[in-house]
Amino acid sequence: MTKMTTILGISTALSLTAAGAFAETKWDLSTAWGASNFHAQSAIAFADAVREATDGSVDITVHLSGETGVKITEKLAAVETGIVQMADMLLFLQAGEEPFLGVDTLPYLIQGQDEMAQWLEVAGPTYDAIFERRNQKVLYYVPWPSPGVYTKNPVVSADDMAGQRIRAFNATSFTFLEKMGAAPVELPFEELATAVAAGTVDGAATSTSTGANSKLYQFTEHFNPLNWSMSPDAVTVNLDAWNALSDEERTAIEGLADSMEAEFWAASAAEDEAQTAVLVENGMTISAADDTLTAKMAEAGKAMWADFFSTVPEAQSVVEAYAEKAGK
Repeated sequence: MTKMTTILGISTALSLTAAGAFAETKWDLSTAWGASNFHAQSAIAFADAVREATDGSVDITVHLSGETGVKITEKLAAVETGIVQMADMLLFLQAGEEPFLGVDTLPYLIQGQDEMAQWLEVAGPTYDAIFERRNQKVLYYVPWPSPGVYTKNPVVSADDMAGQRIRAFNATSFTFLEKMGAAPVELPFEELATAVAAGTVDGAATSTSTGANSKLYQFTEHFNPLNWSMSPDAVTVNLDAWNALSDEERTAIEGLADSMEAEFWAASAAEDEAQTAVLVENGMTISAADDTLTAKMAEAGKAMWADFFSTVPEAQSVVEAYAEKAGK
């Protein structure tokens, strides 16, 4: 009896030791995007890599298309309070909670991935402070492809833009198009095709991805990738959950975030190229802005910078430091 008790005791101790060594930390990562979206695919690849690098001790489940019930504008708050441990969030959609996060929508501020990299070098500490205040940290950023305009007639010059009735996708794009001399329209996206066919709208402002996926080539013939802004998603983690990890786990995850971020940026660029190819294959003509249109974008954009500073004054020093670095 004593021998059996001893054996059982040793077995239990070994089991507990093994369980401790292989204890899993389970995290939920909320993304608003579906399985075919490159941001969602990047999040899944990151979760898989974390699981492998930590030998399964950190297990991240990616919840697609709002499966967790967290709204797209509530990602920041959800991670802060621990409703989910991680989220993939489009920064400007969190501006209701933190107004500075709307800065990347400003026209002529961030144009392309090279400028996005420069922007994050300058604005990174400000973002870090905001997220730390909201009980989380950023693991990595991934930019979206930039918006352009889809129109029935070519838009190349500032004169071509004048009076164009273009469906705007948010308040910032509405104001920008207005300052560019266009006549922006507020319209539910599902009504766009009918409005263009009826001649009450001339086109729409959106990205190559949305344009191709929504088959805008069926009722517009020209696309000018004006590249007037670029917005990033950020993948963040709750600080309480993060601090509960071991040093080795945190080091492994940070290393993966650093090494995989470049792959995720490449996926964003590839998405833009692939969807542009879809537009061309379906008969669309791709245009480029001439000097007059580029100058008009700069003028309109900088006027909107000033308006933003009046409501978010802490953004001015960051934007000015970046503009000097980027030569804007």
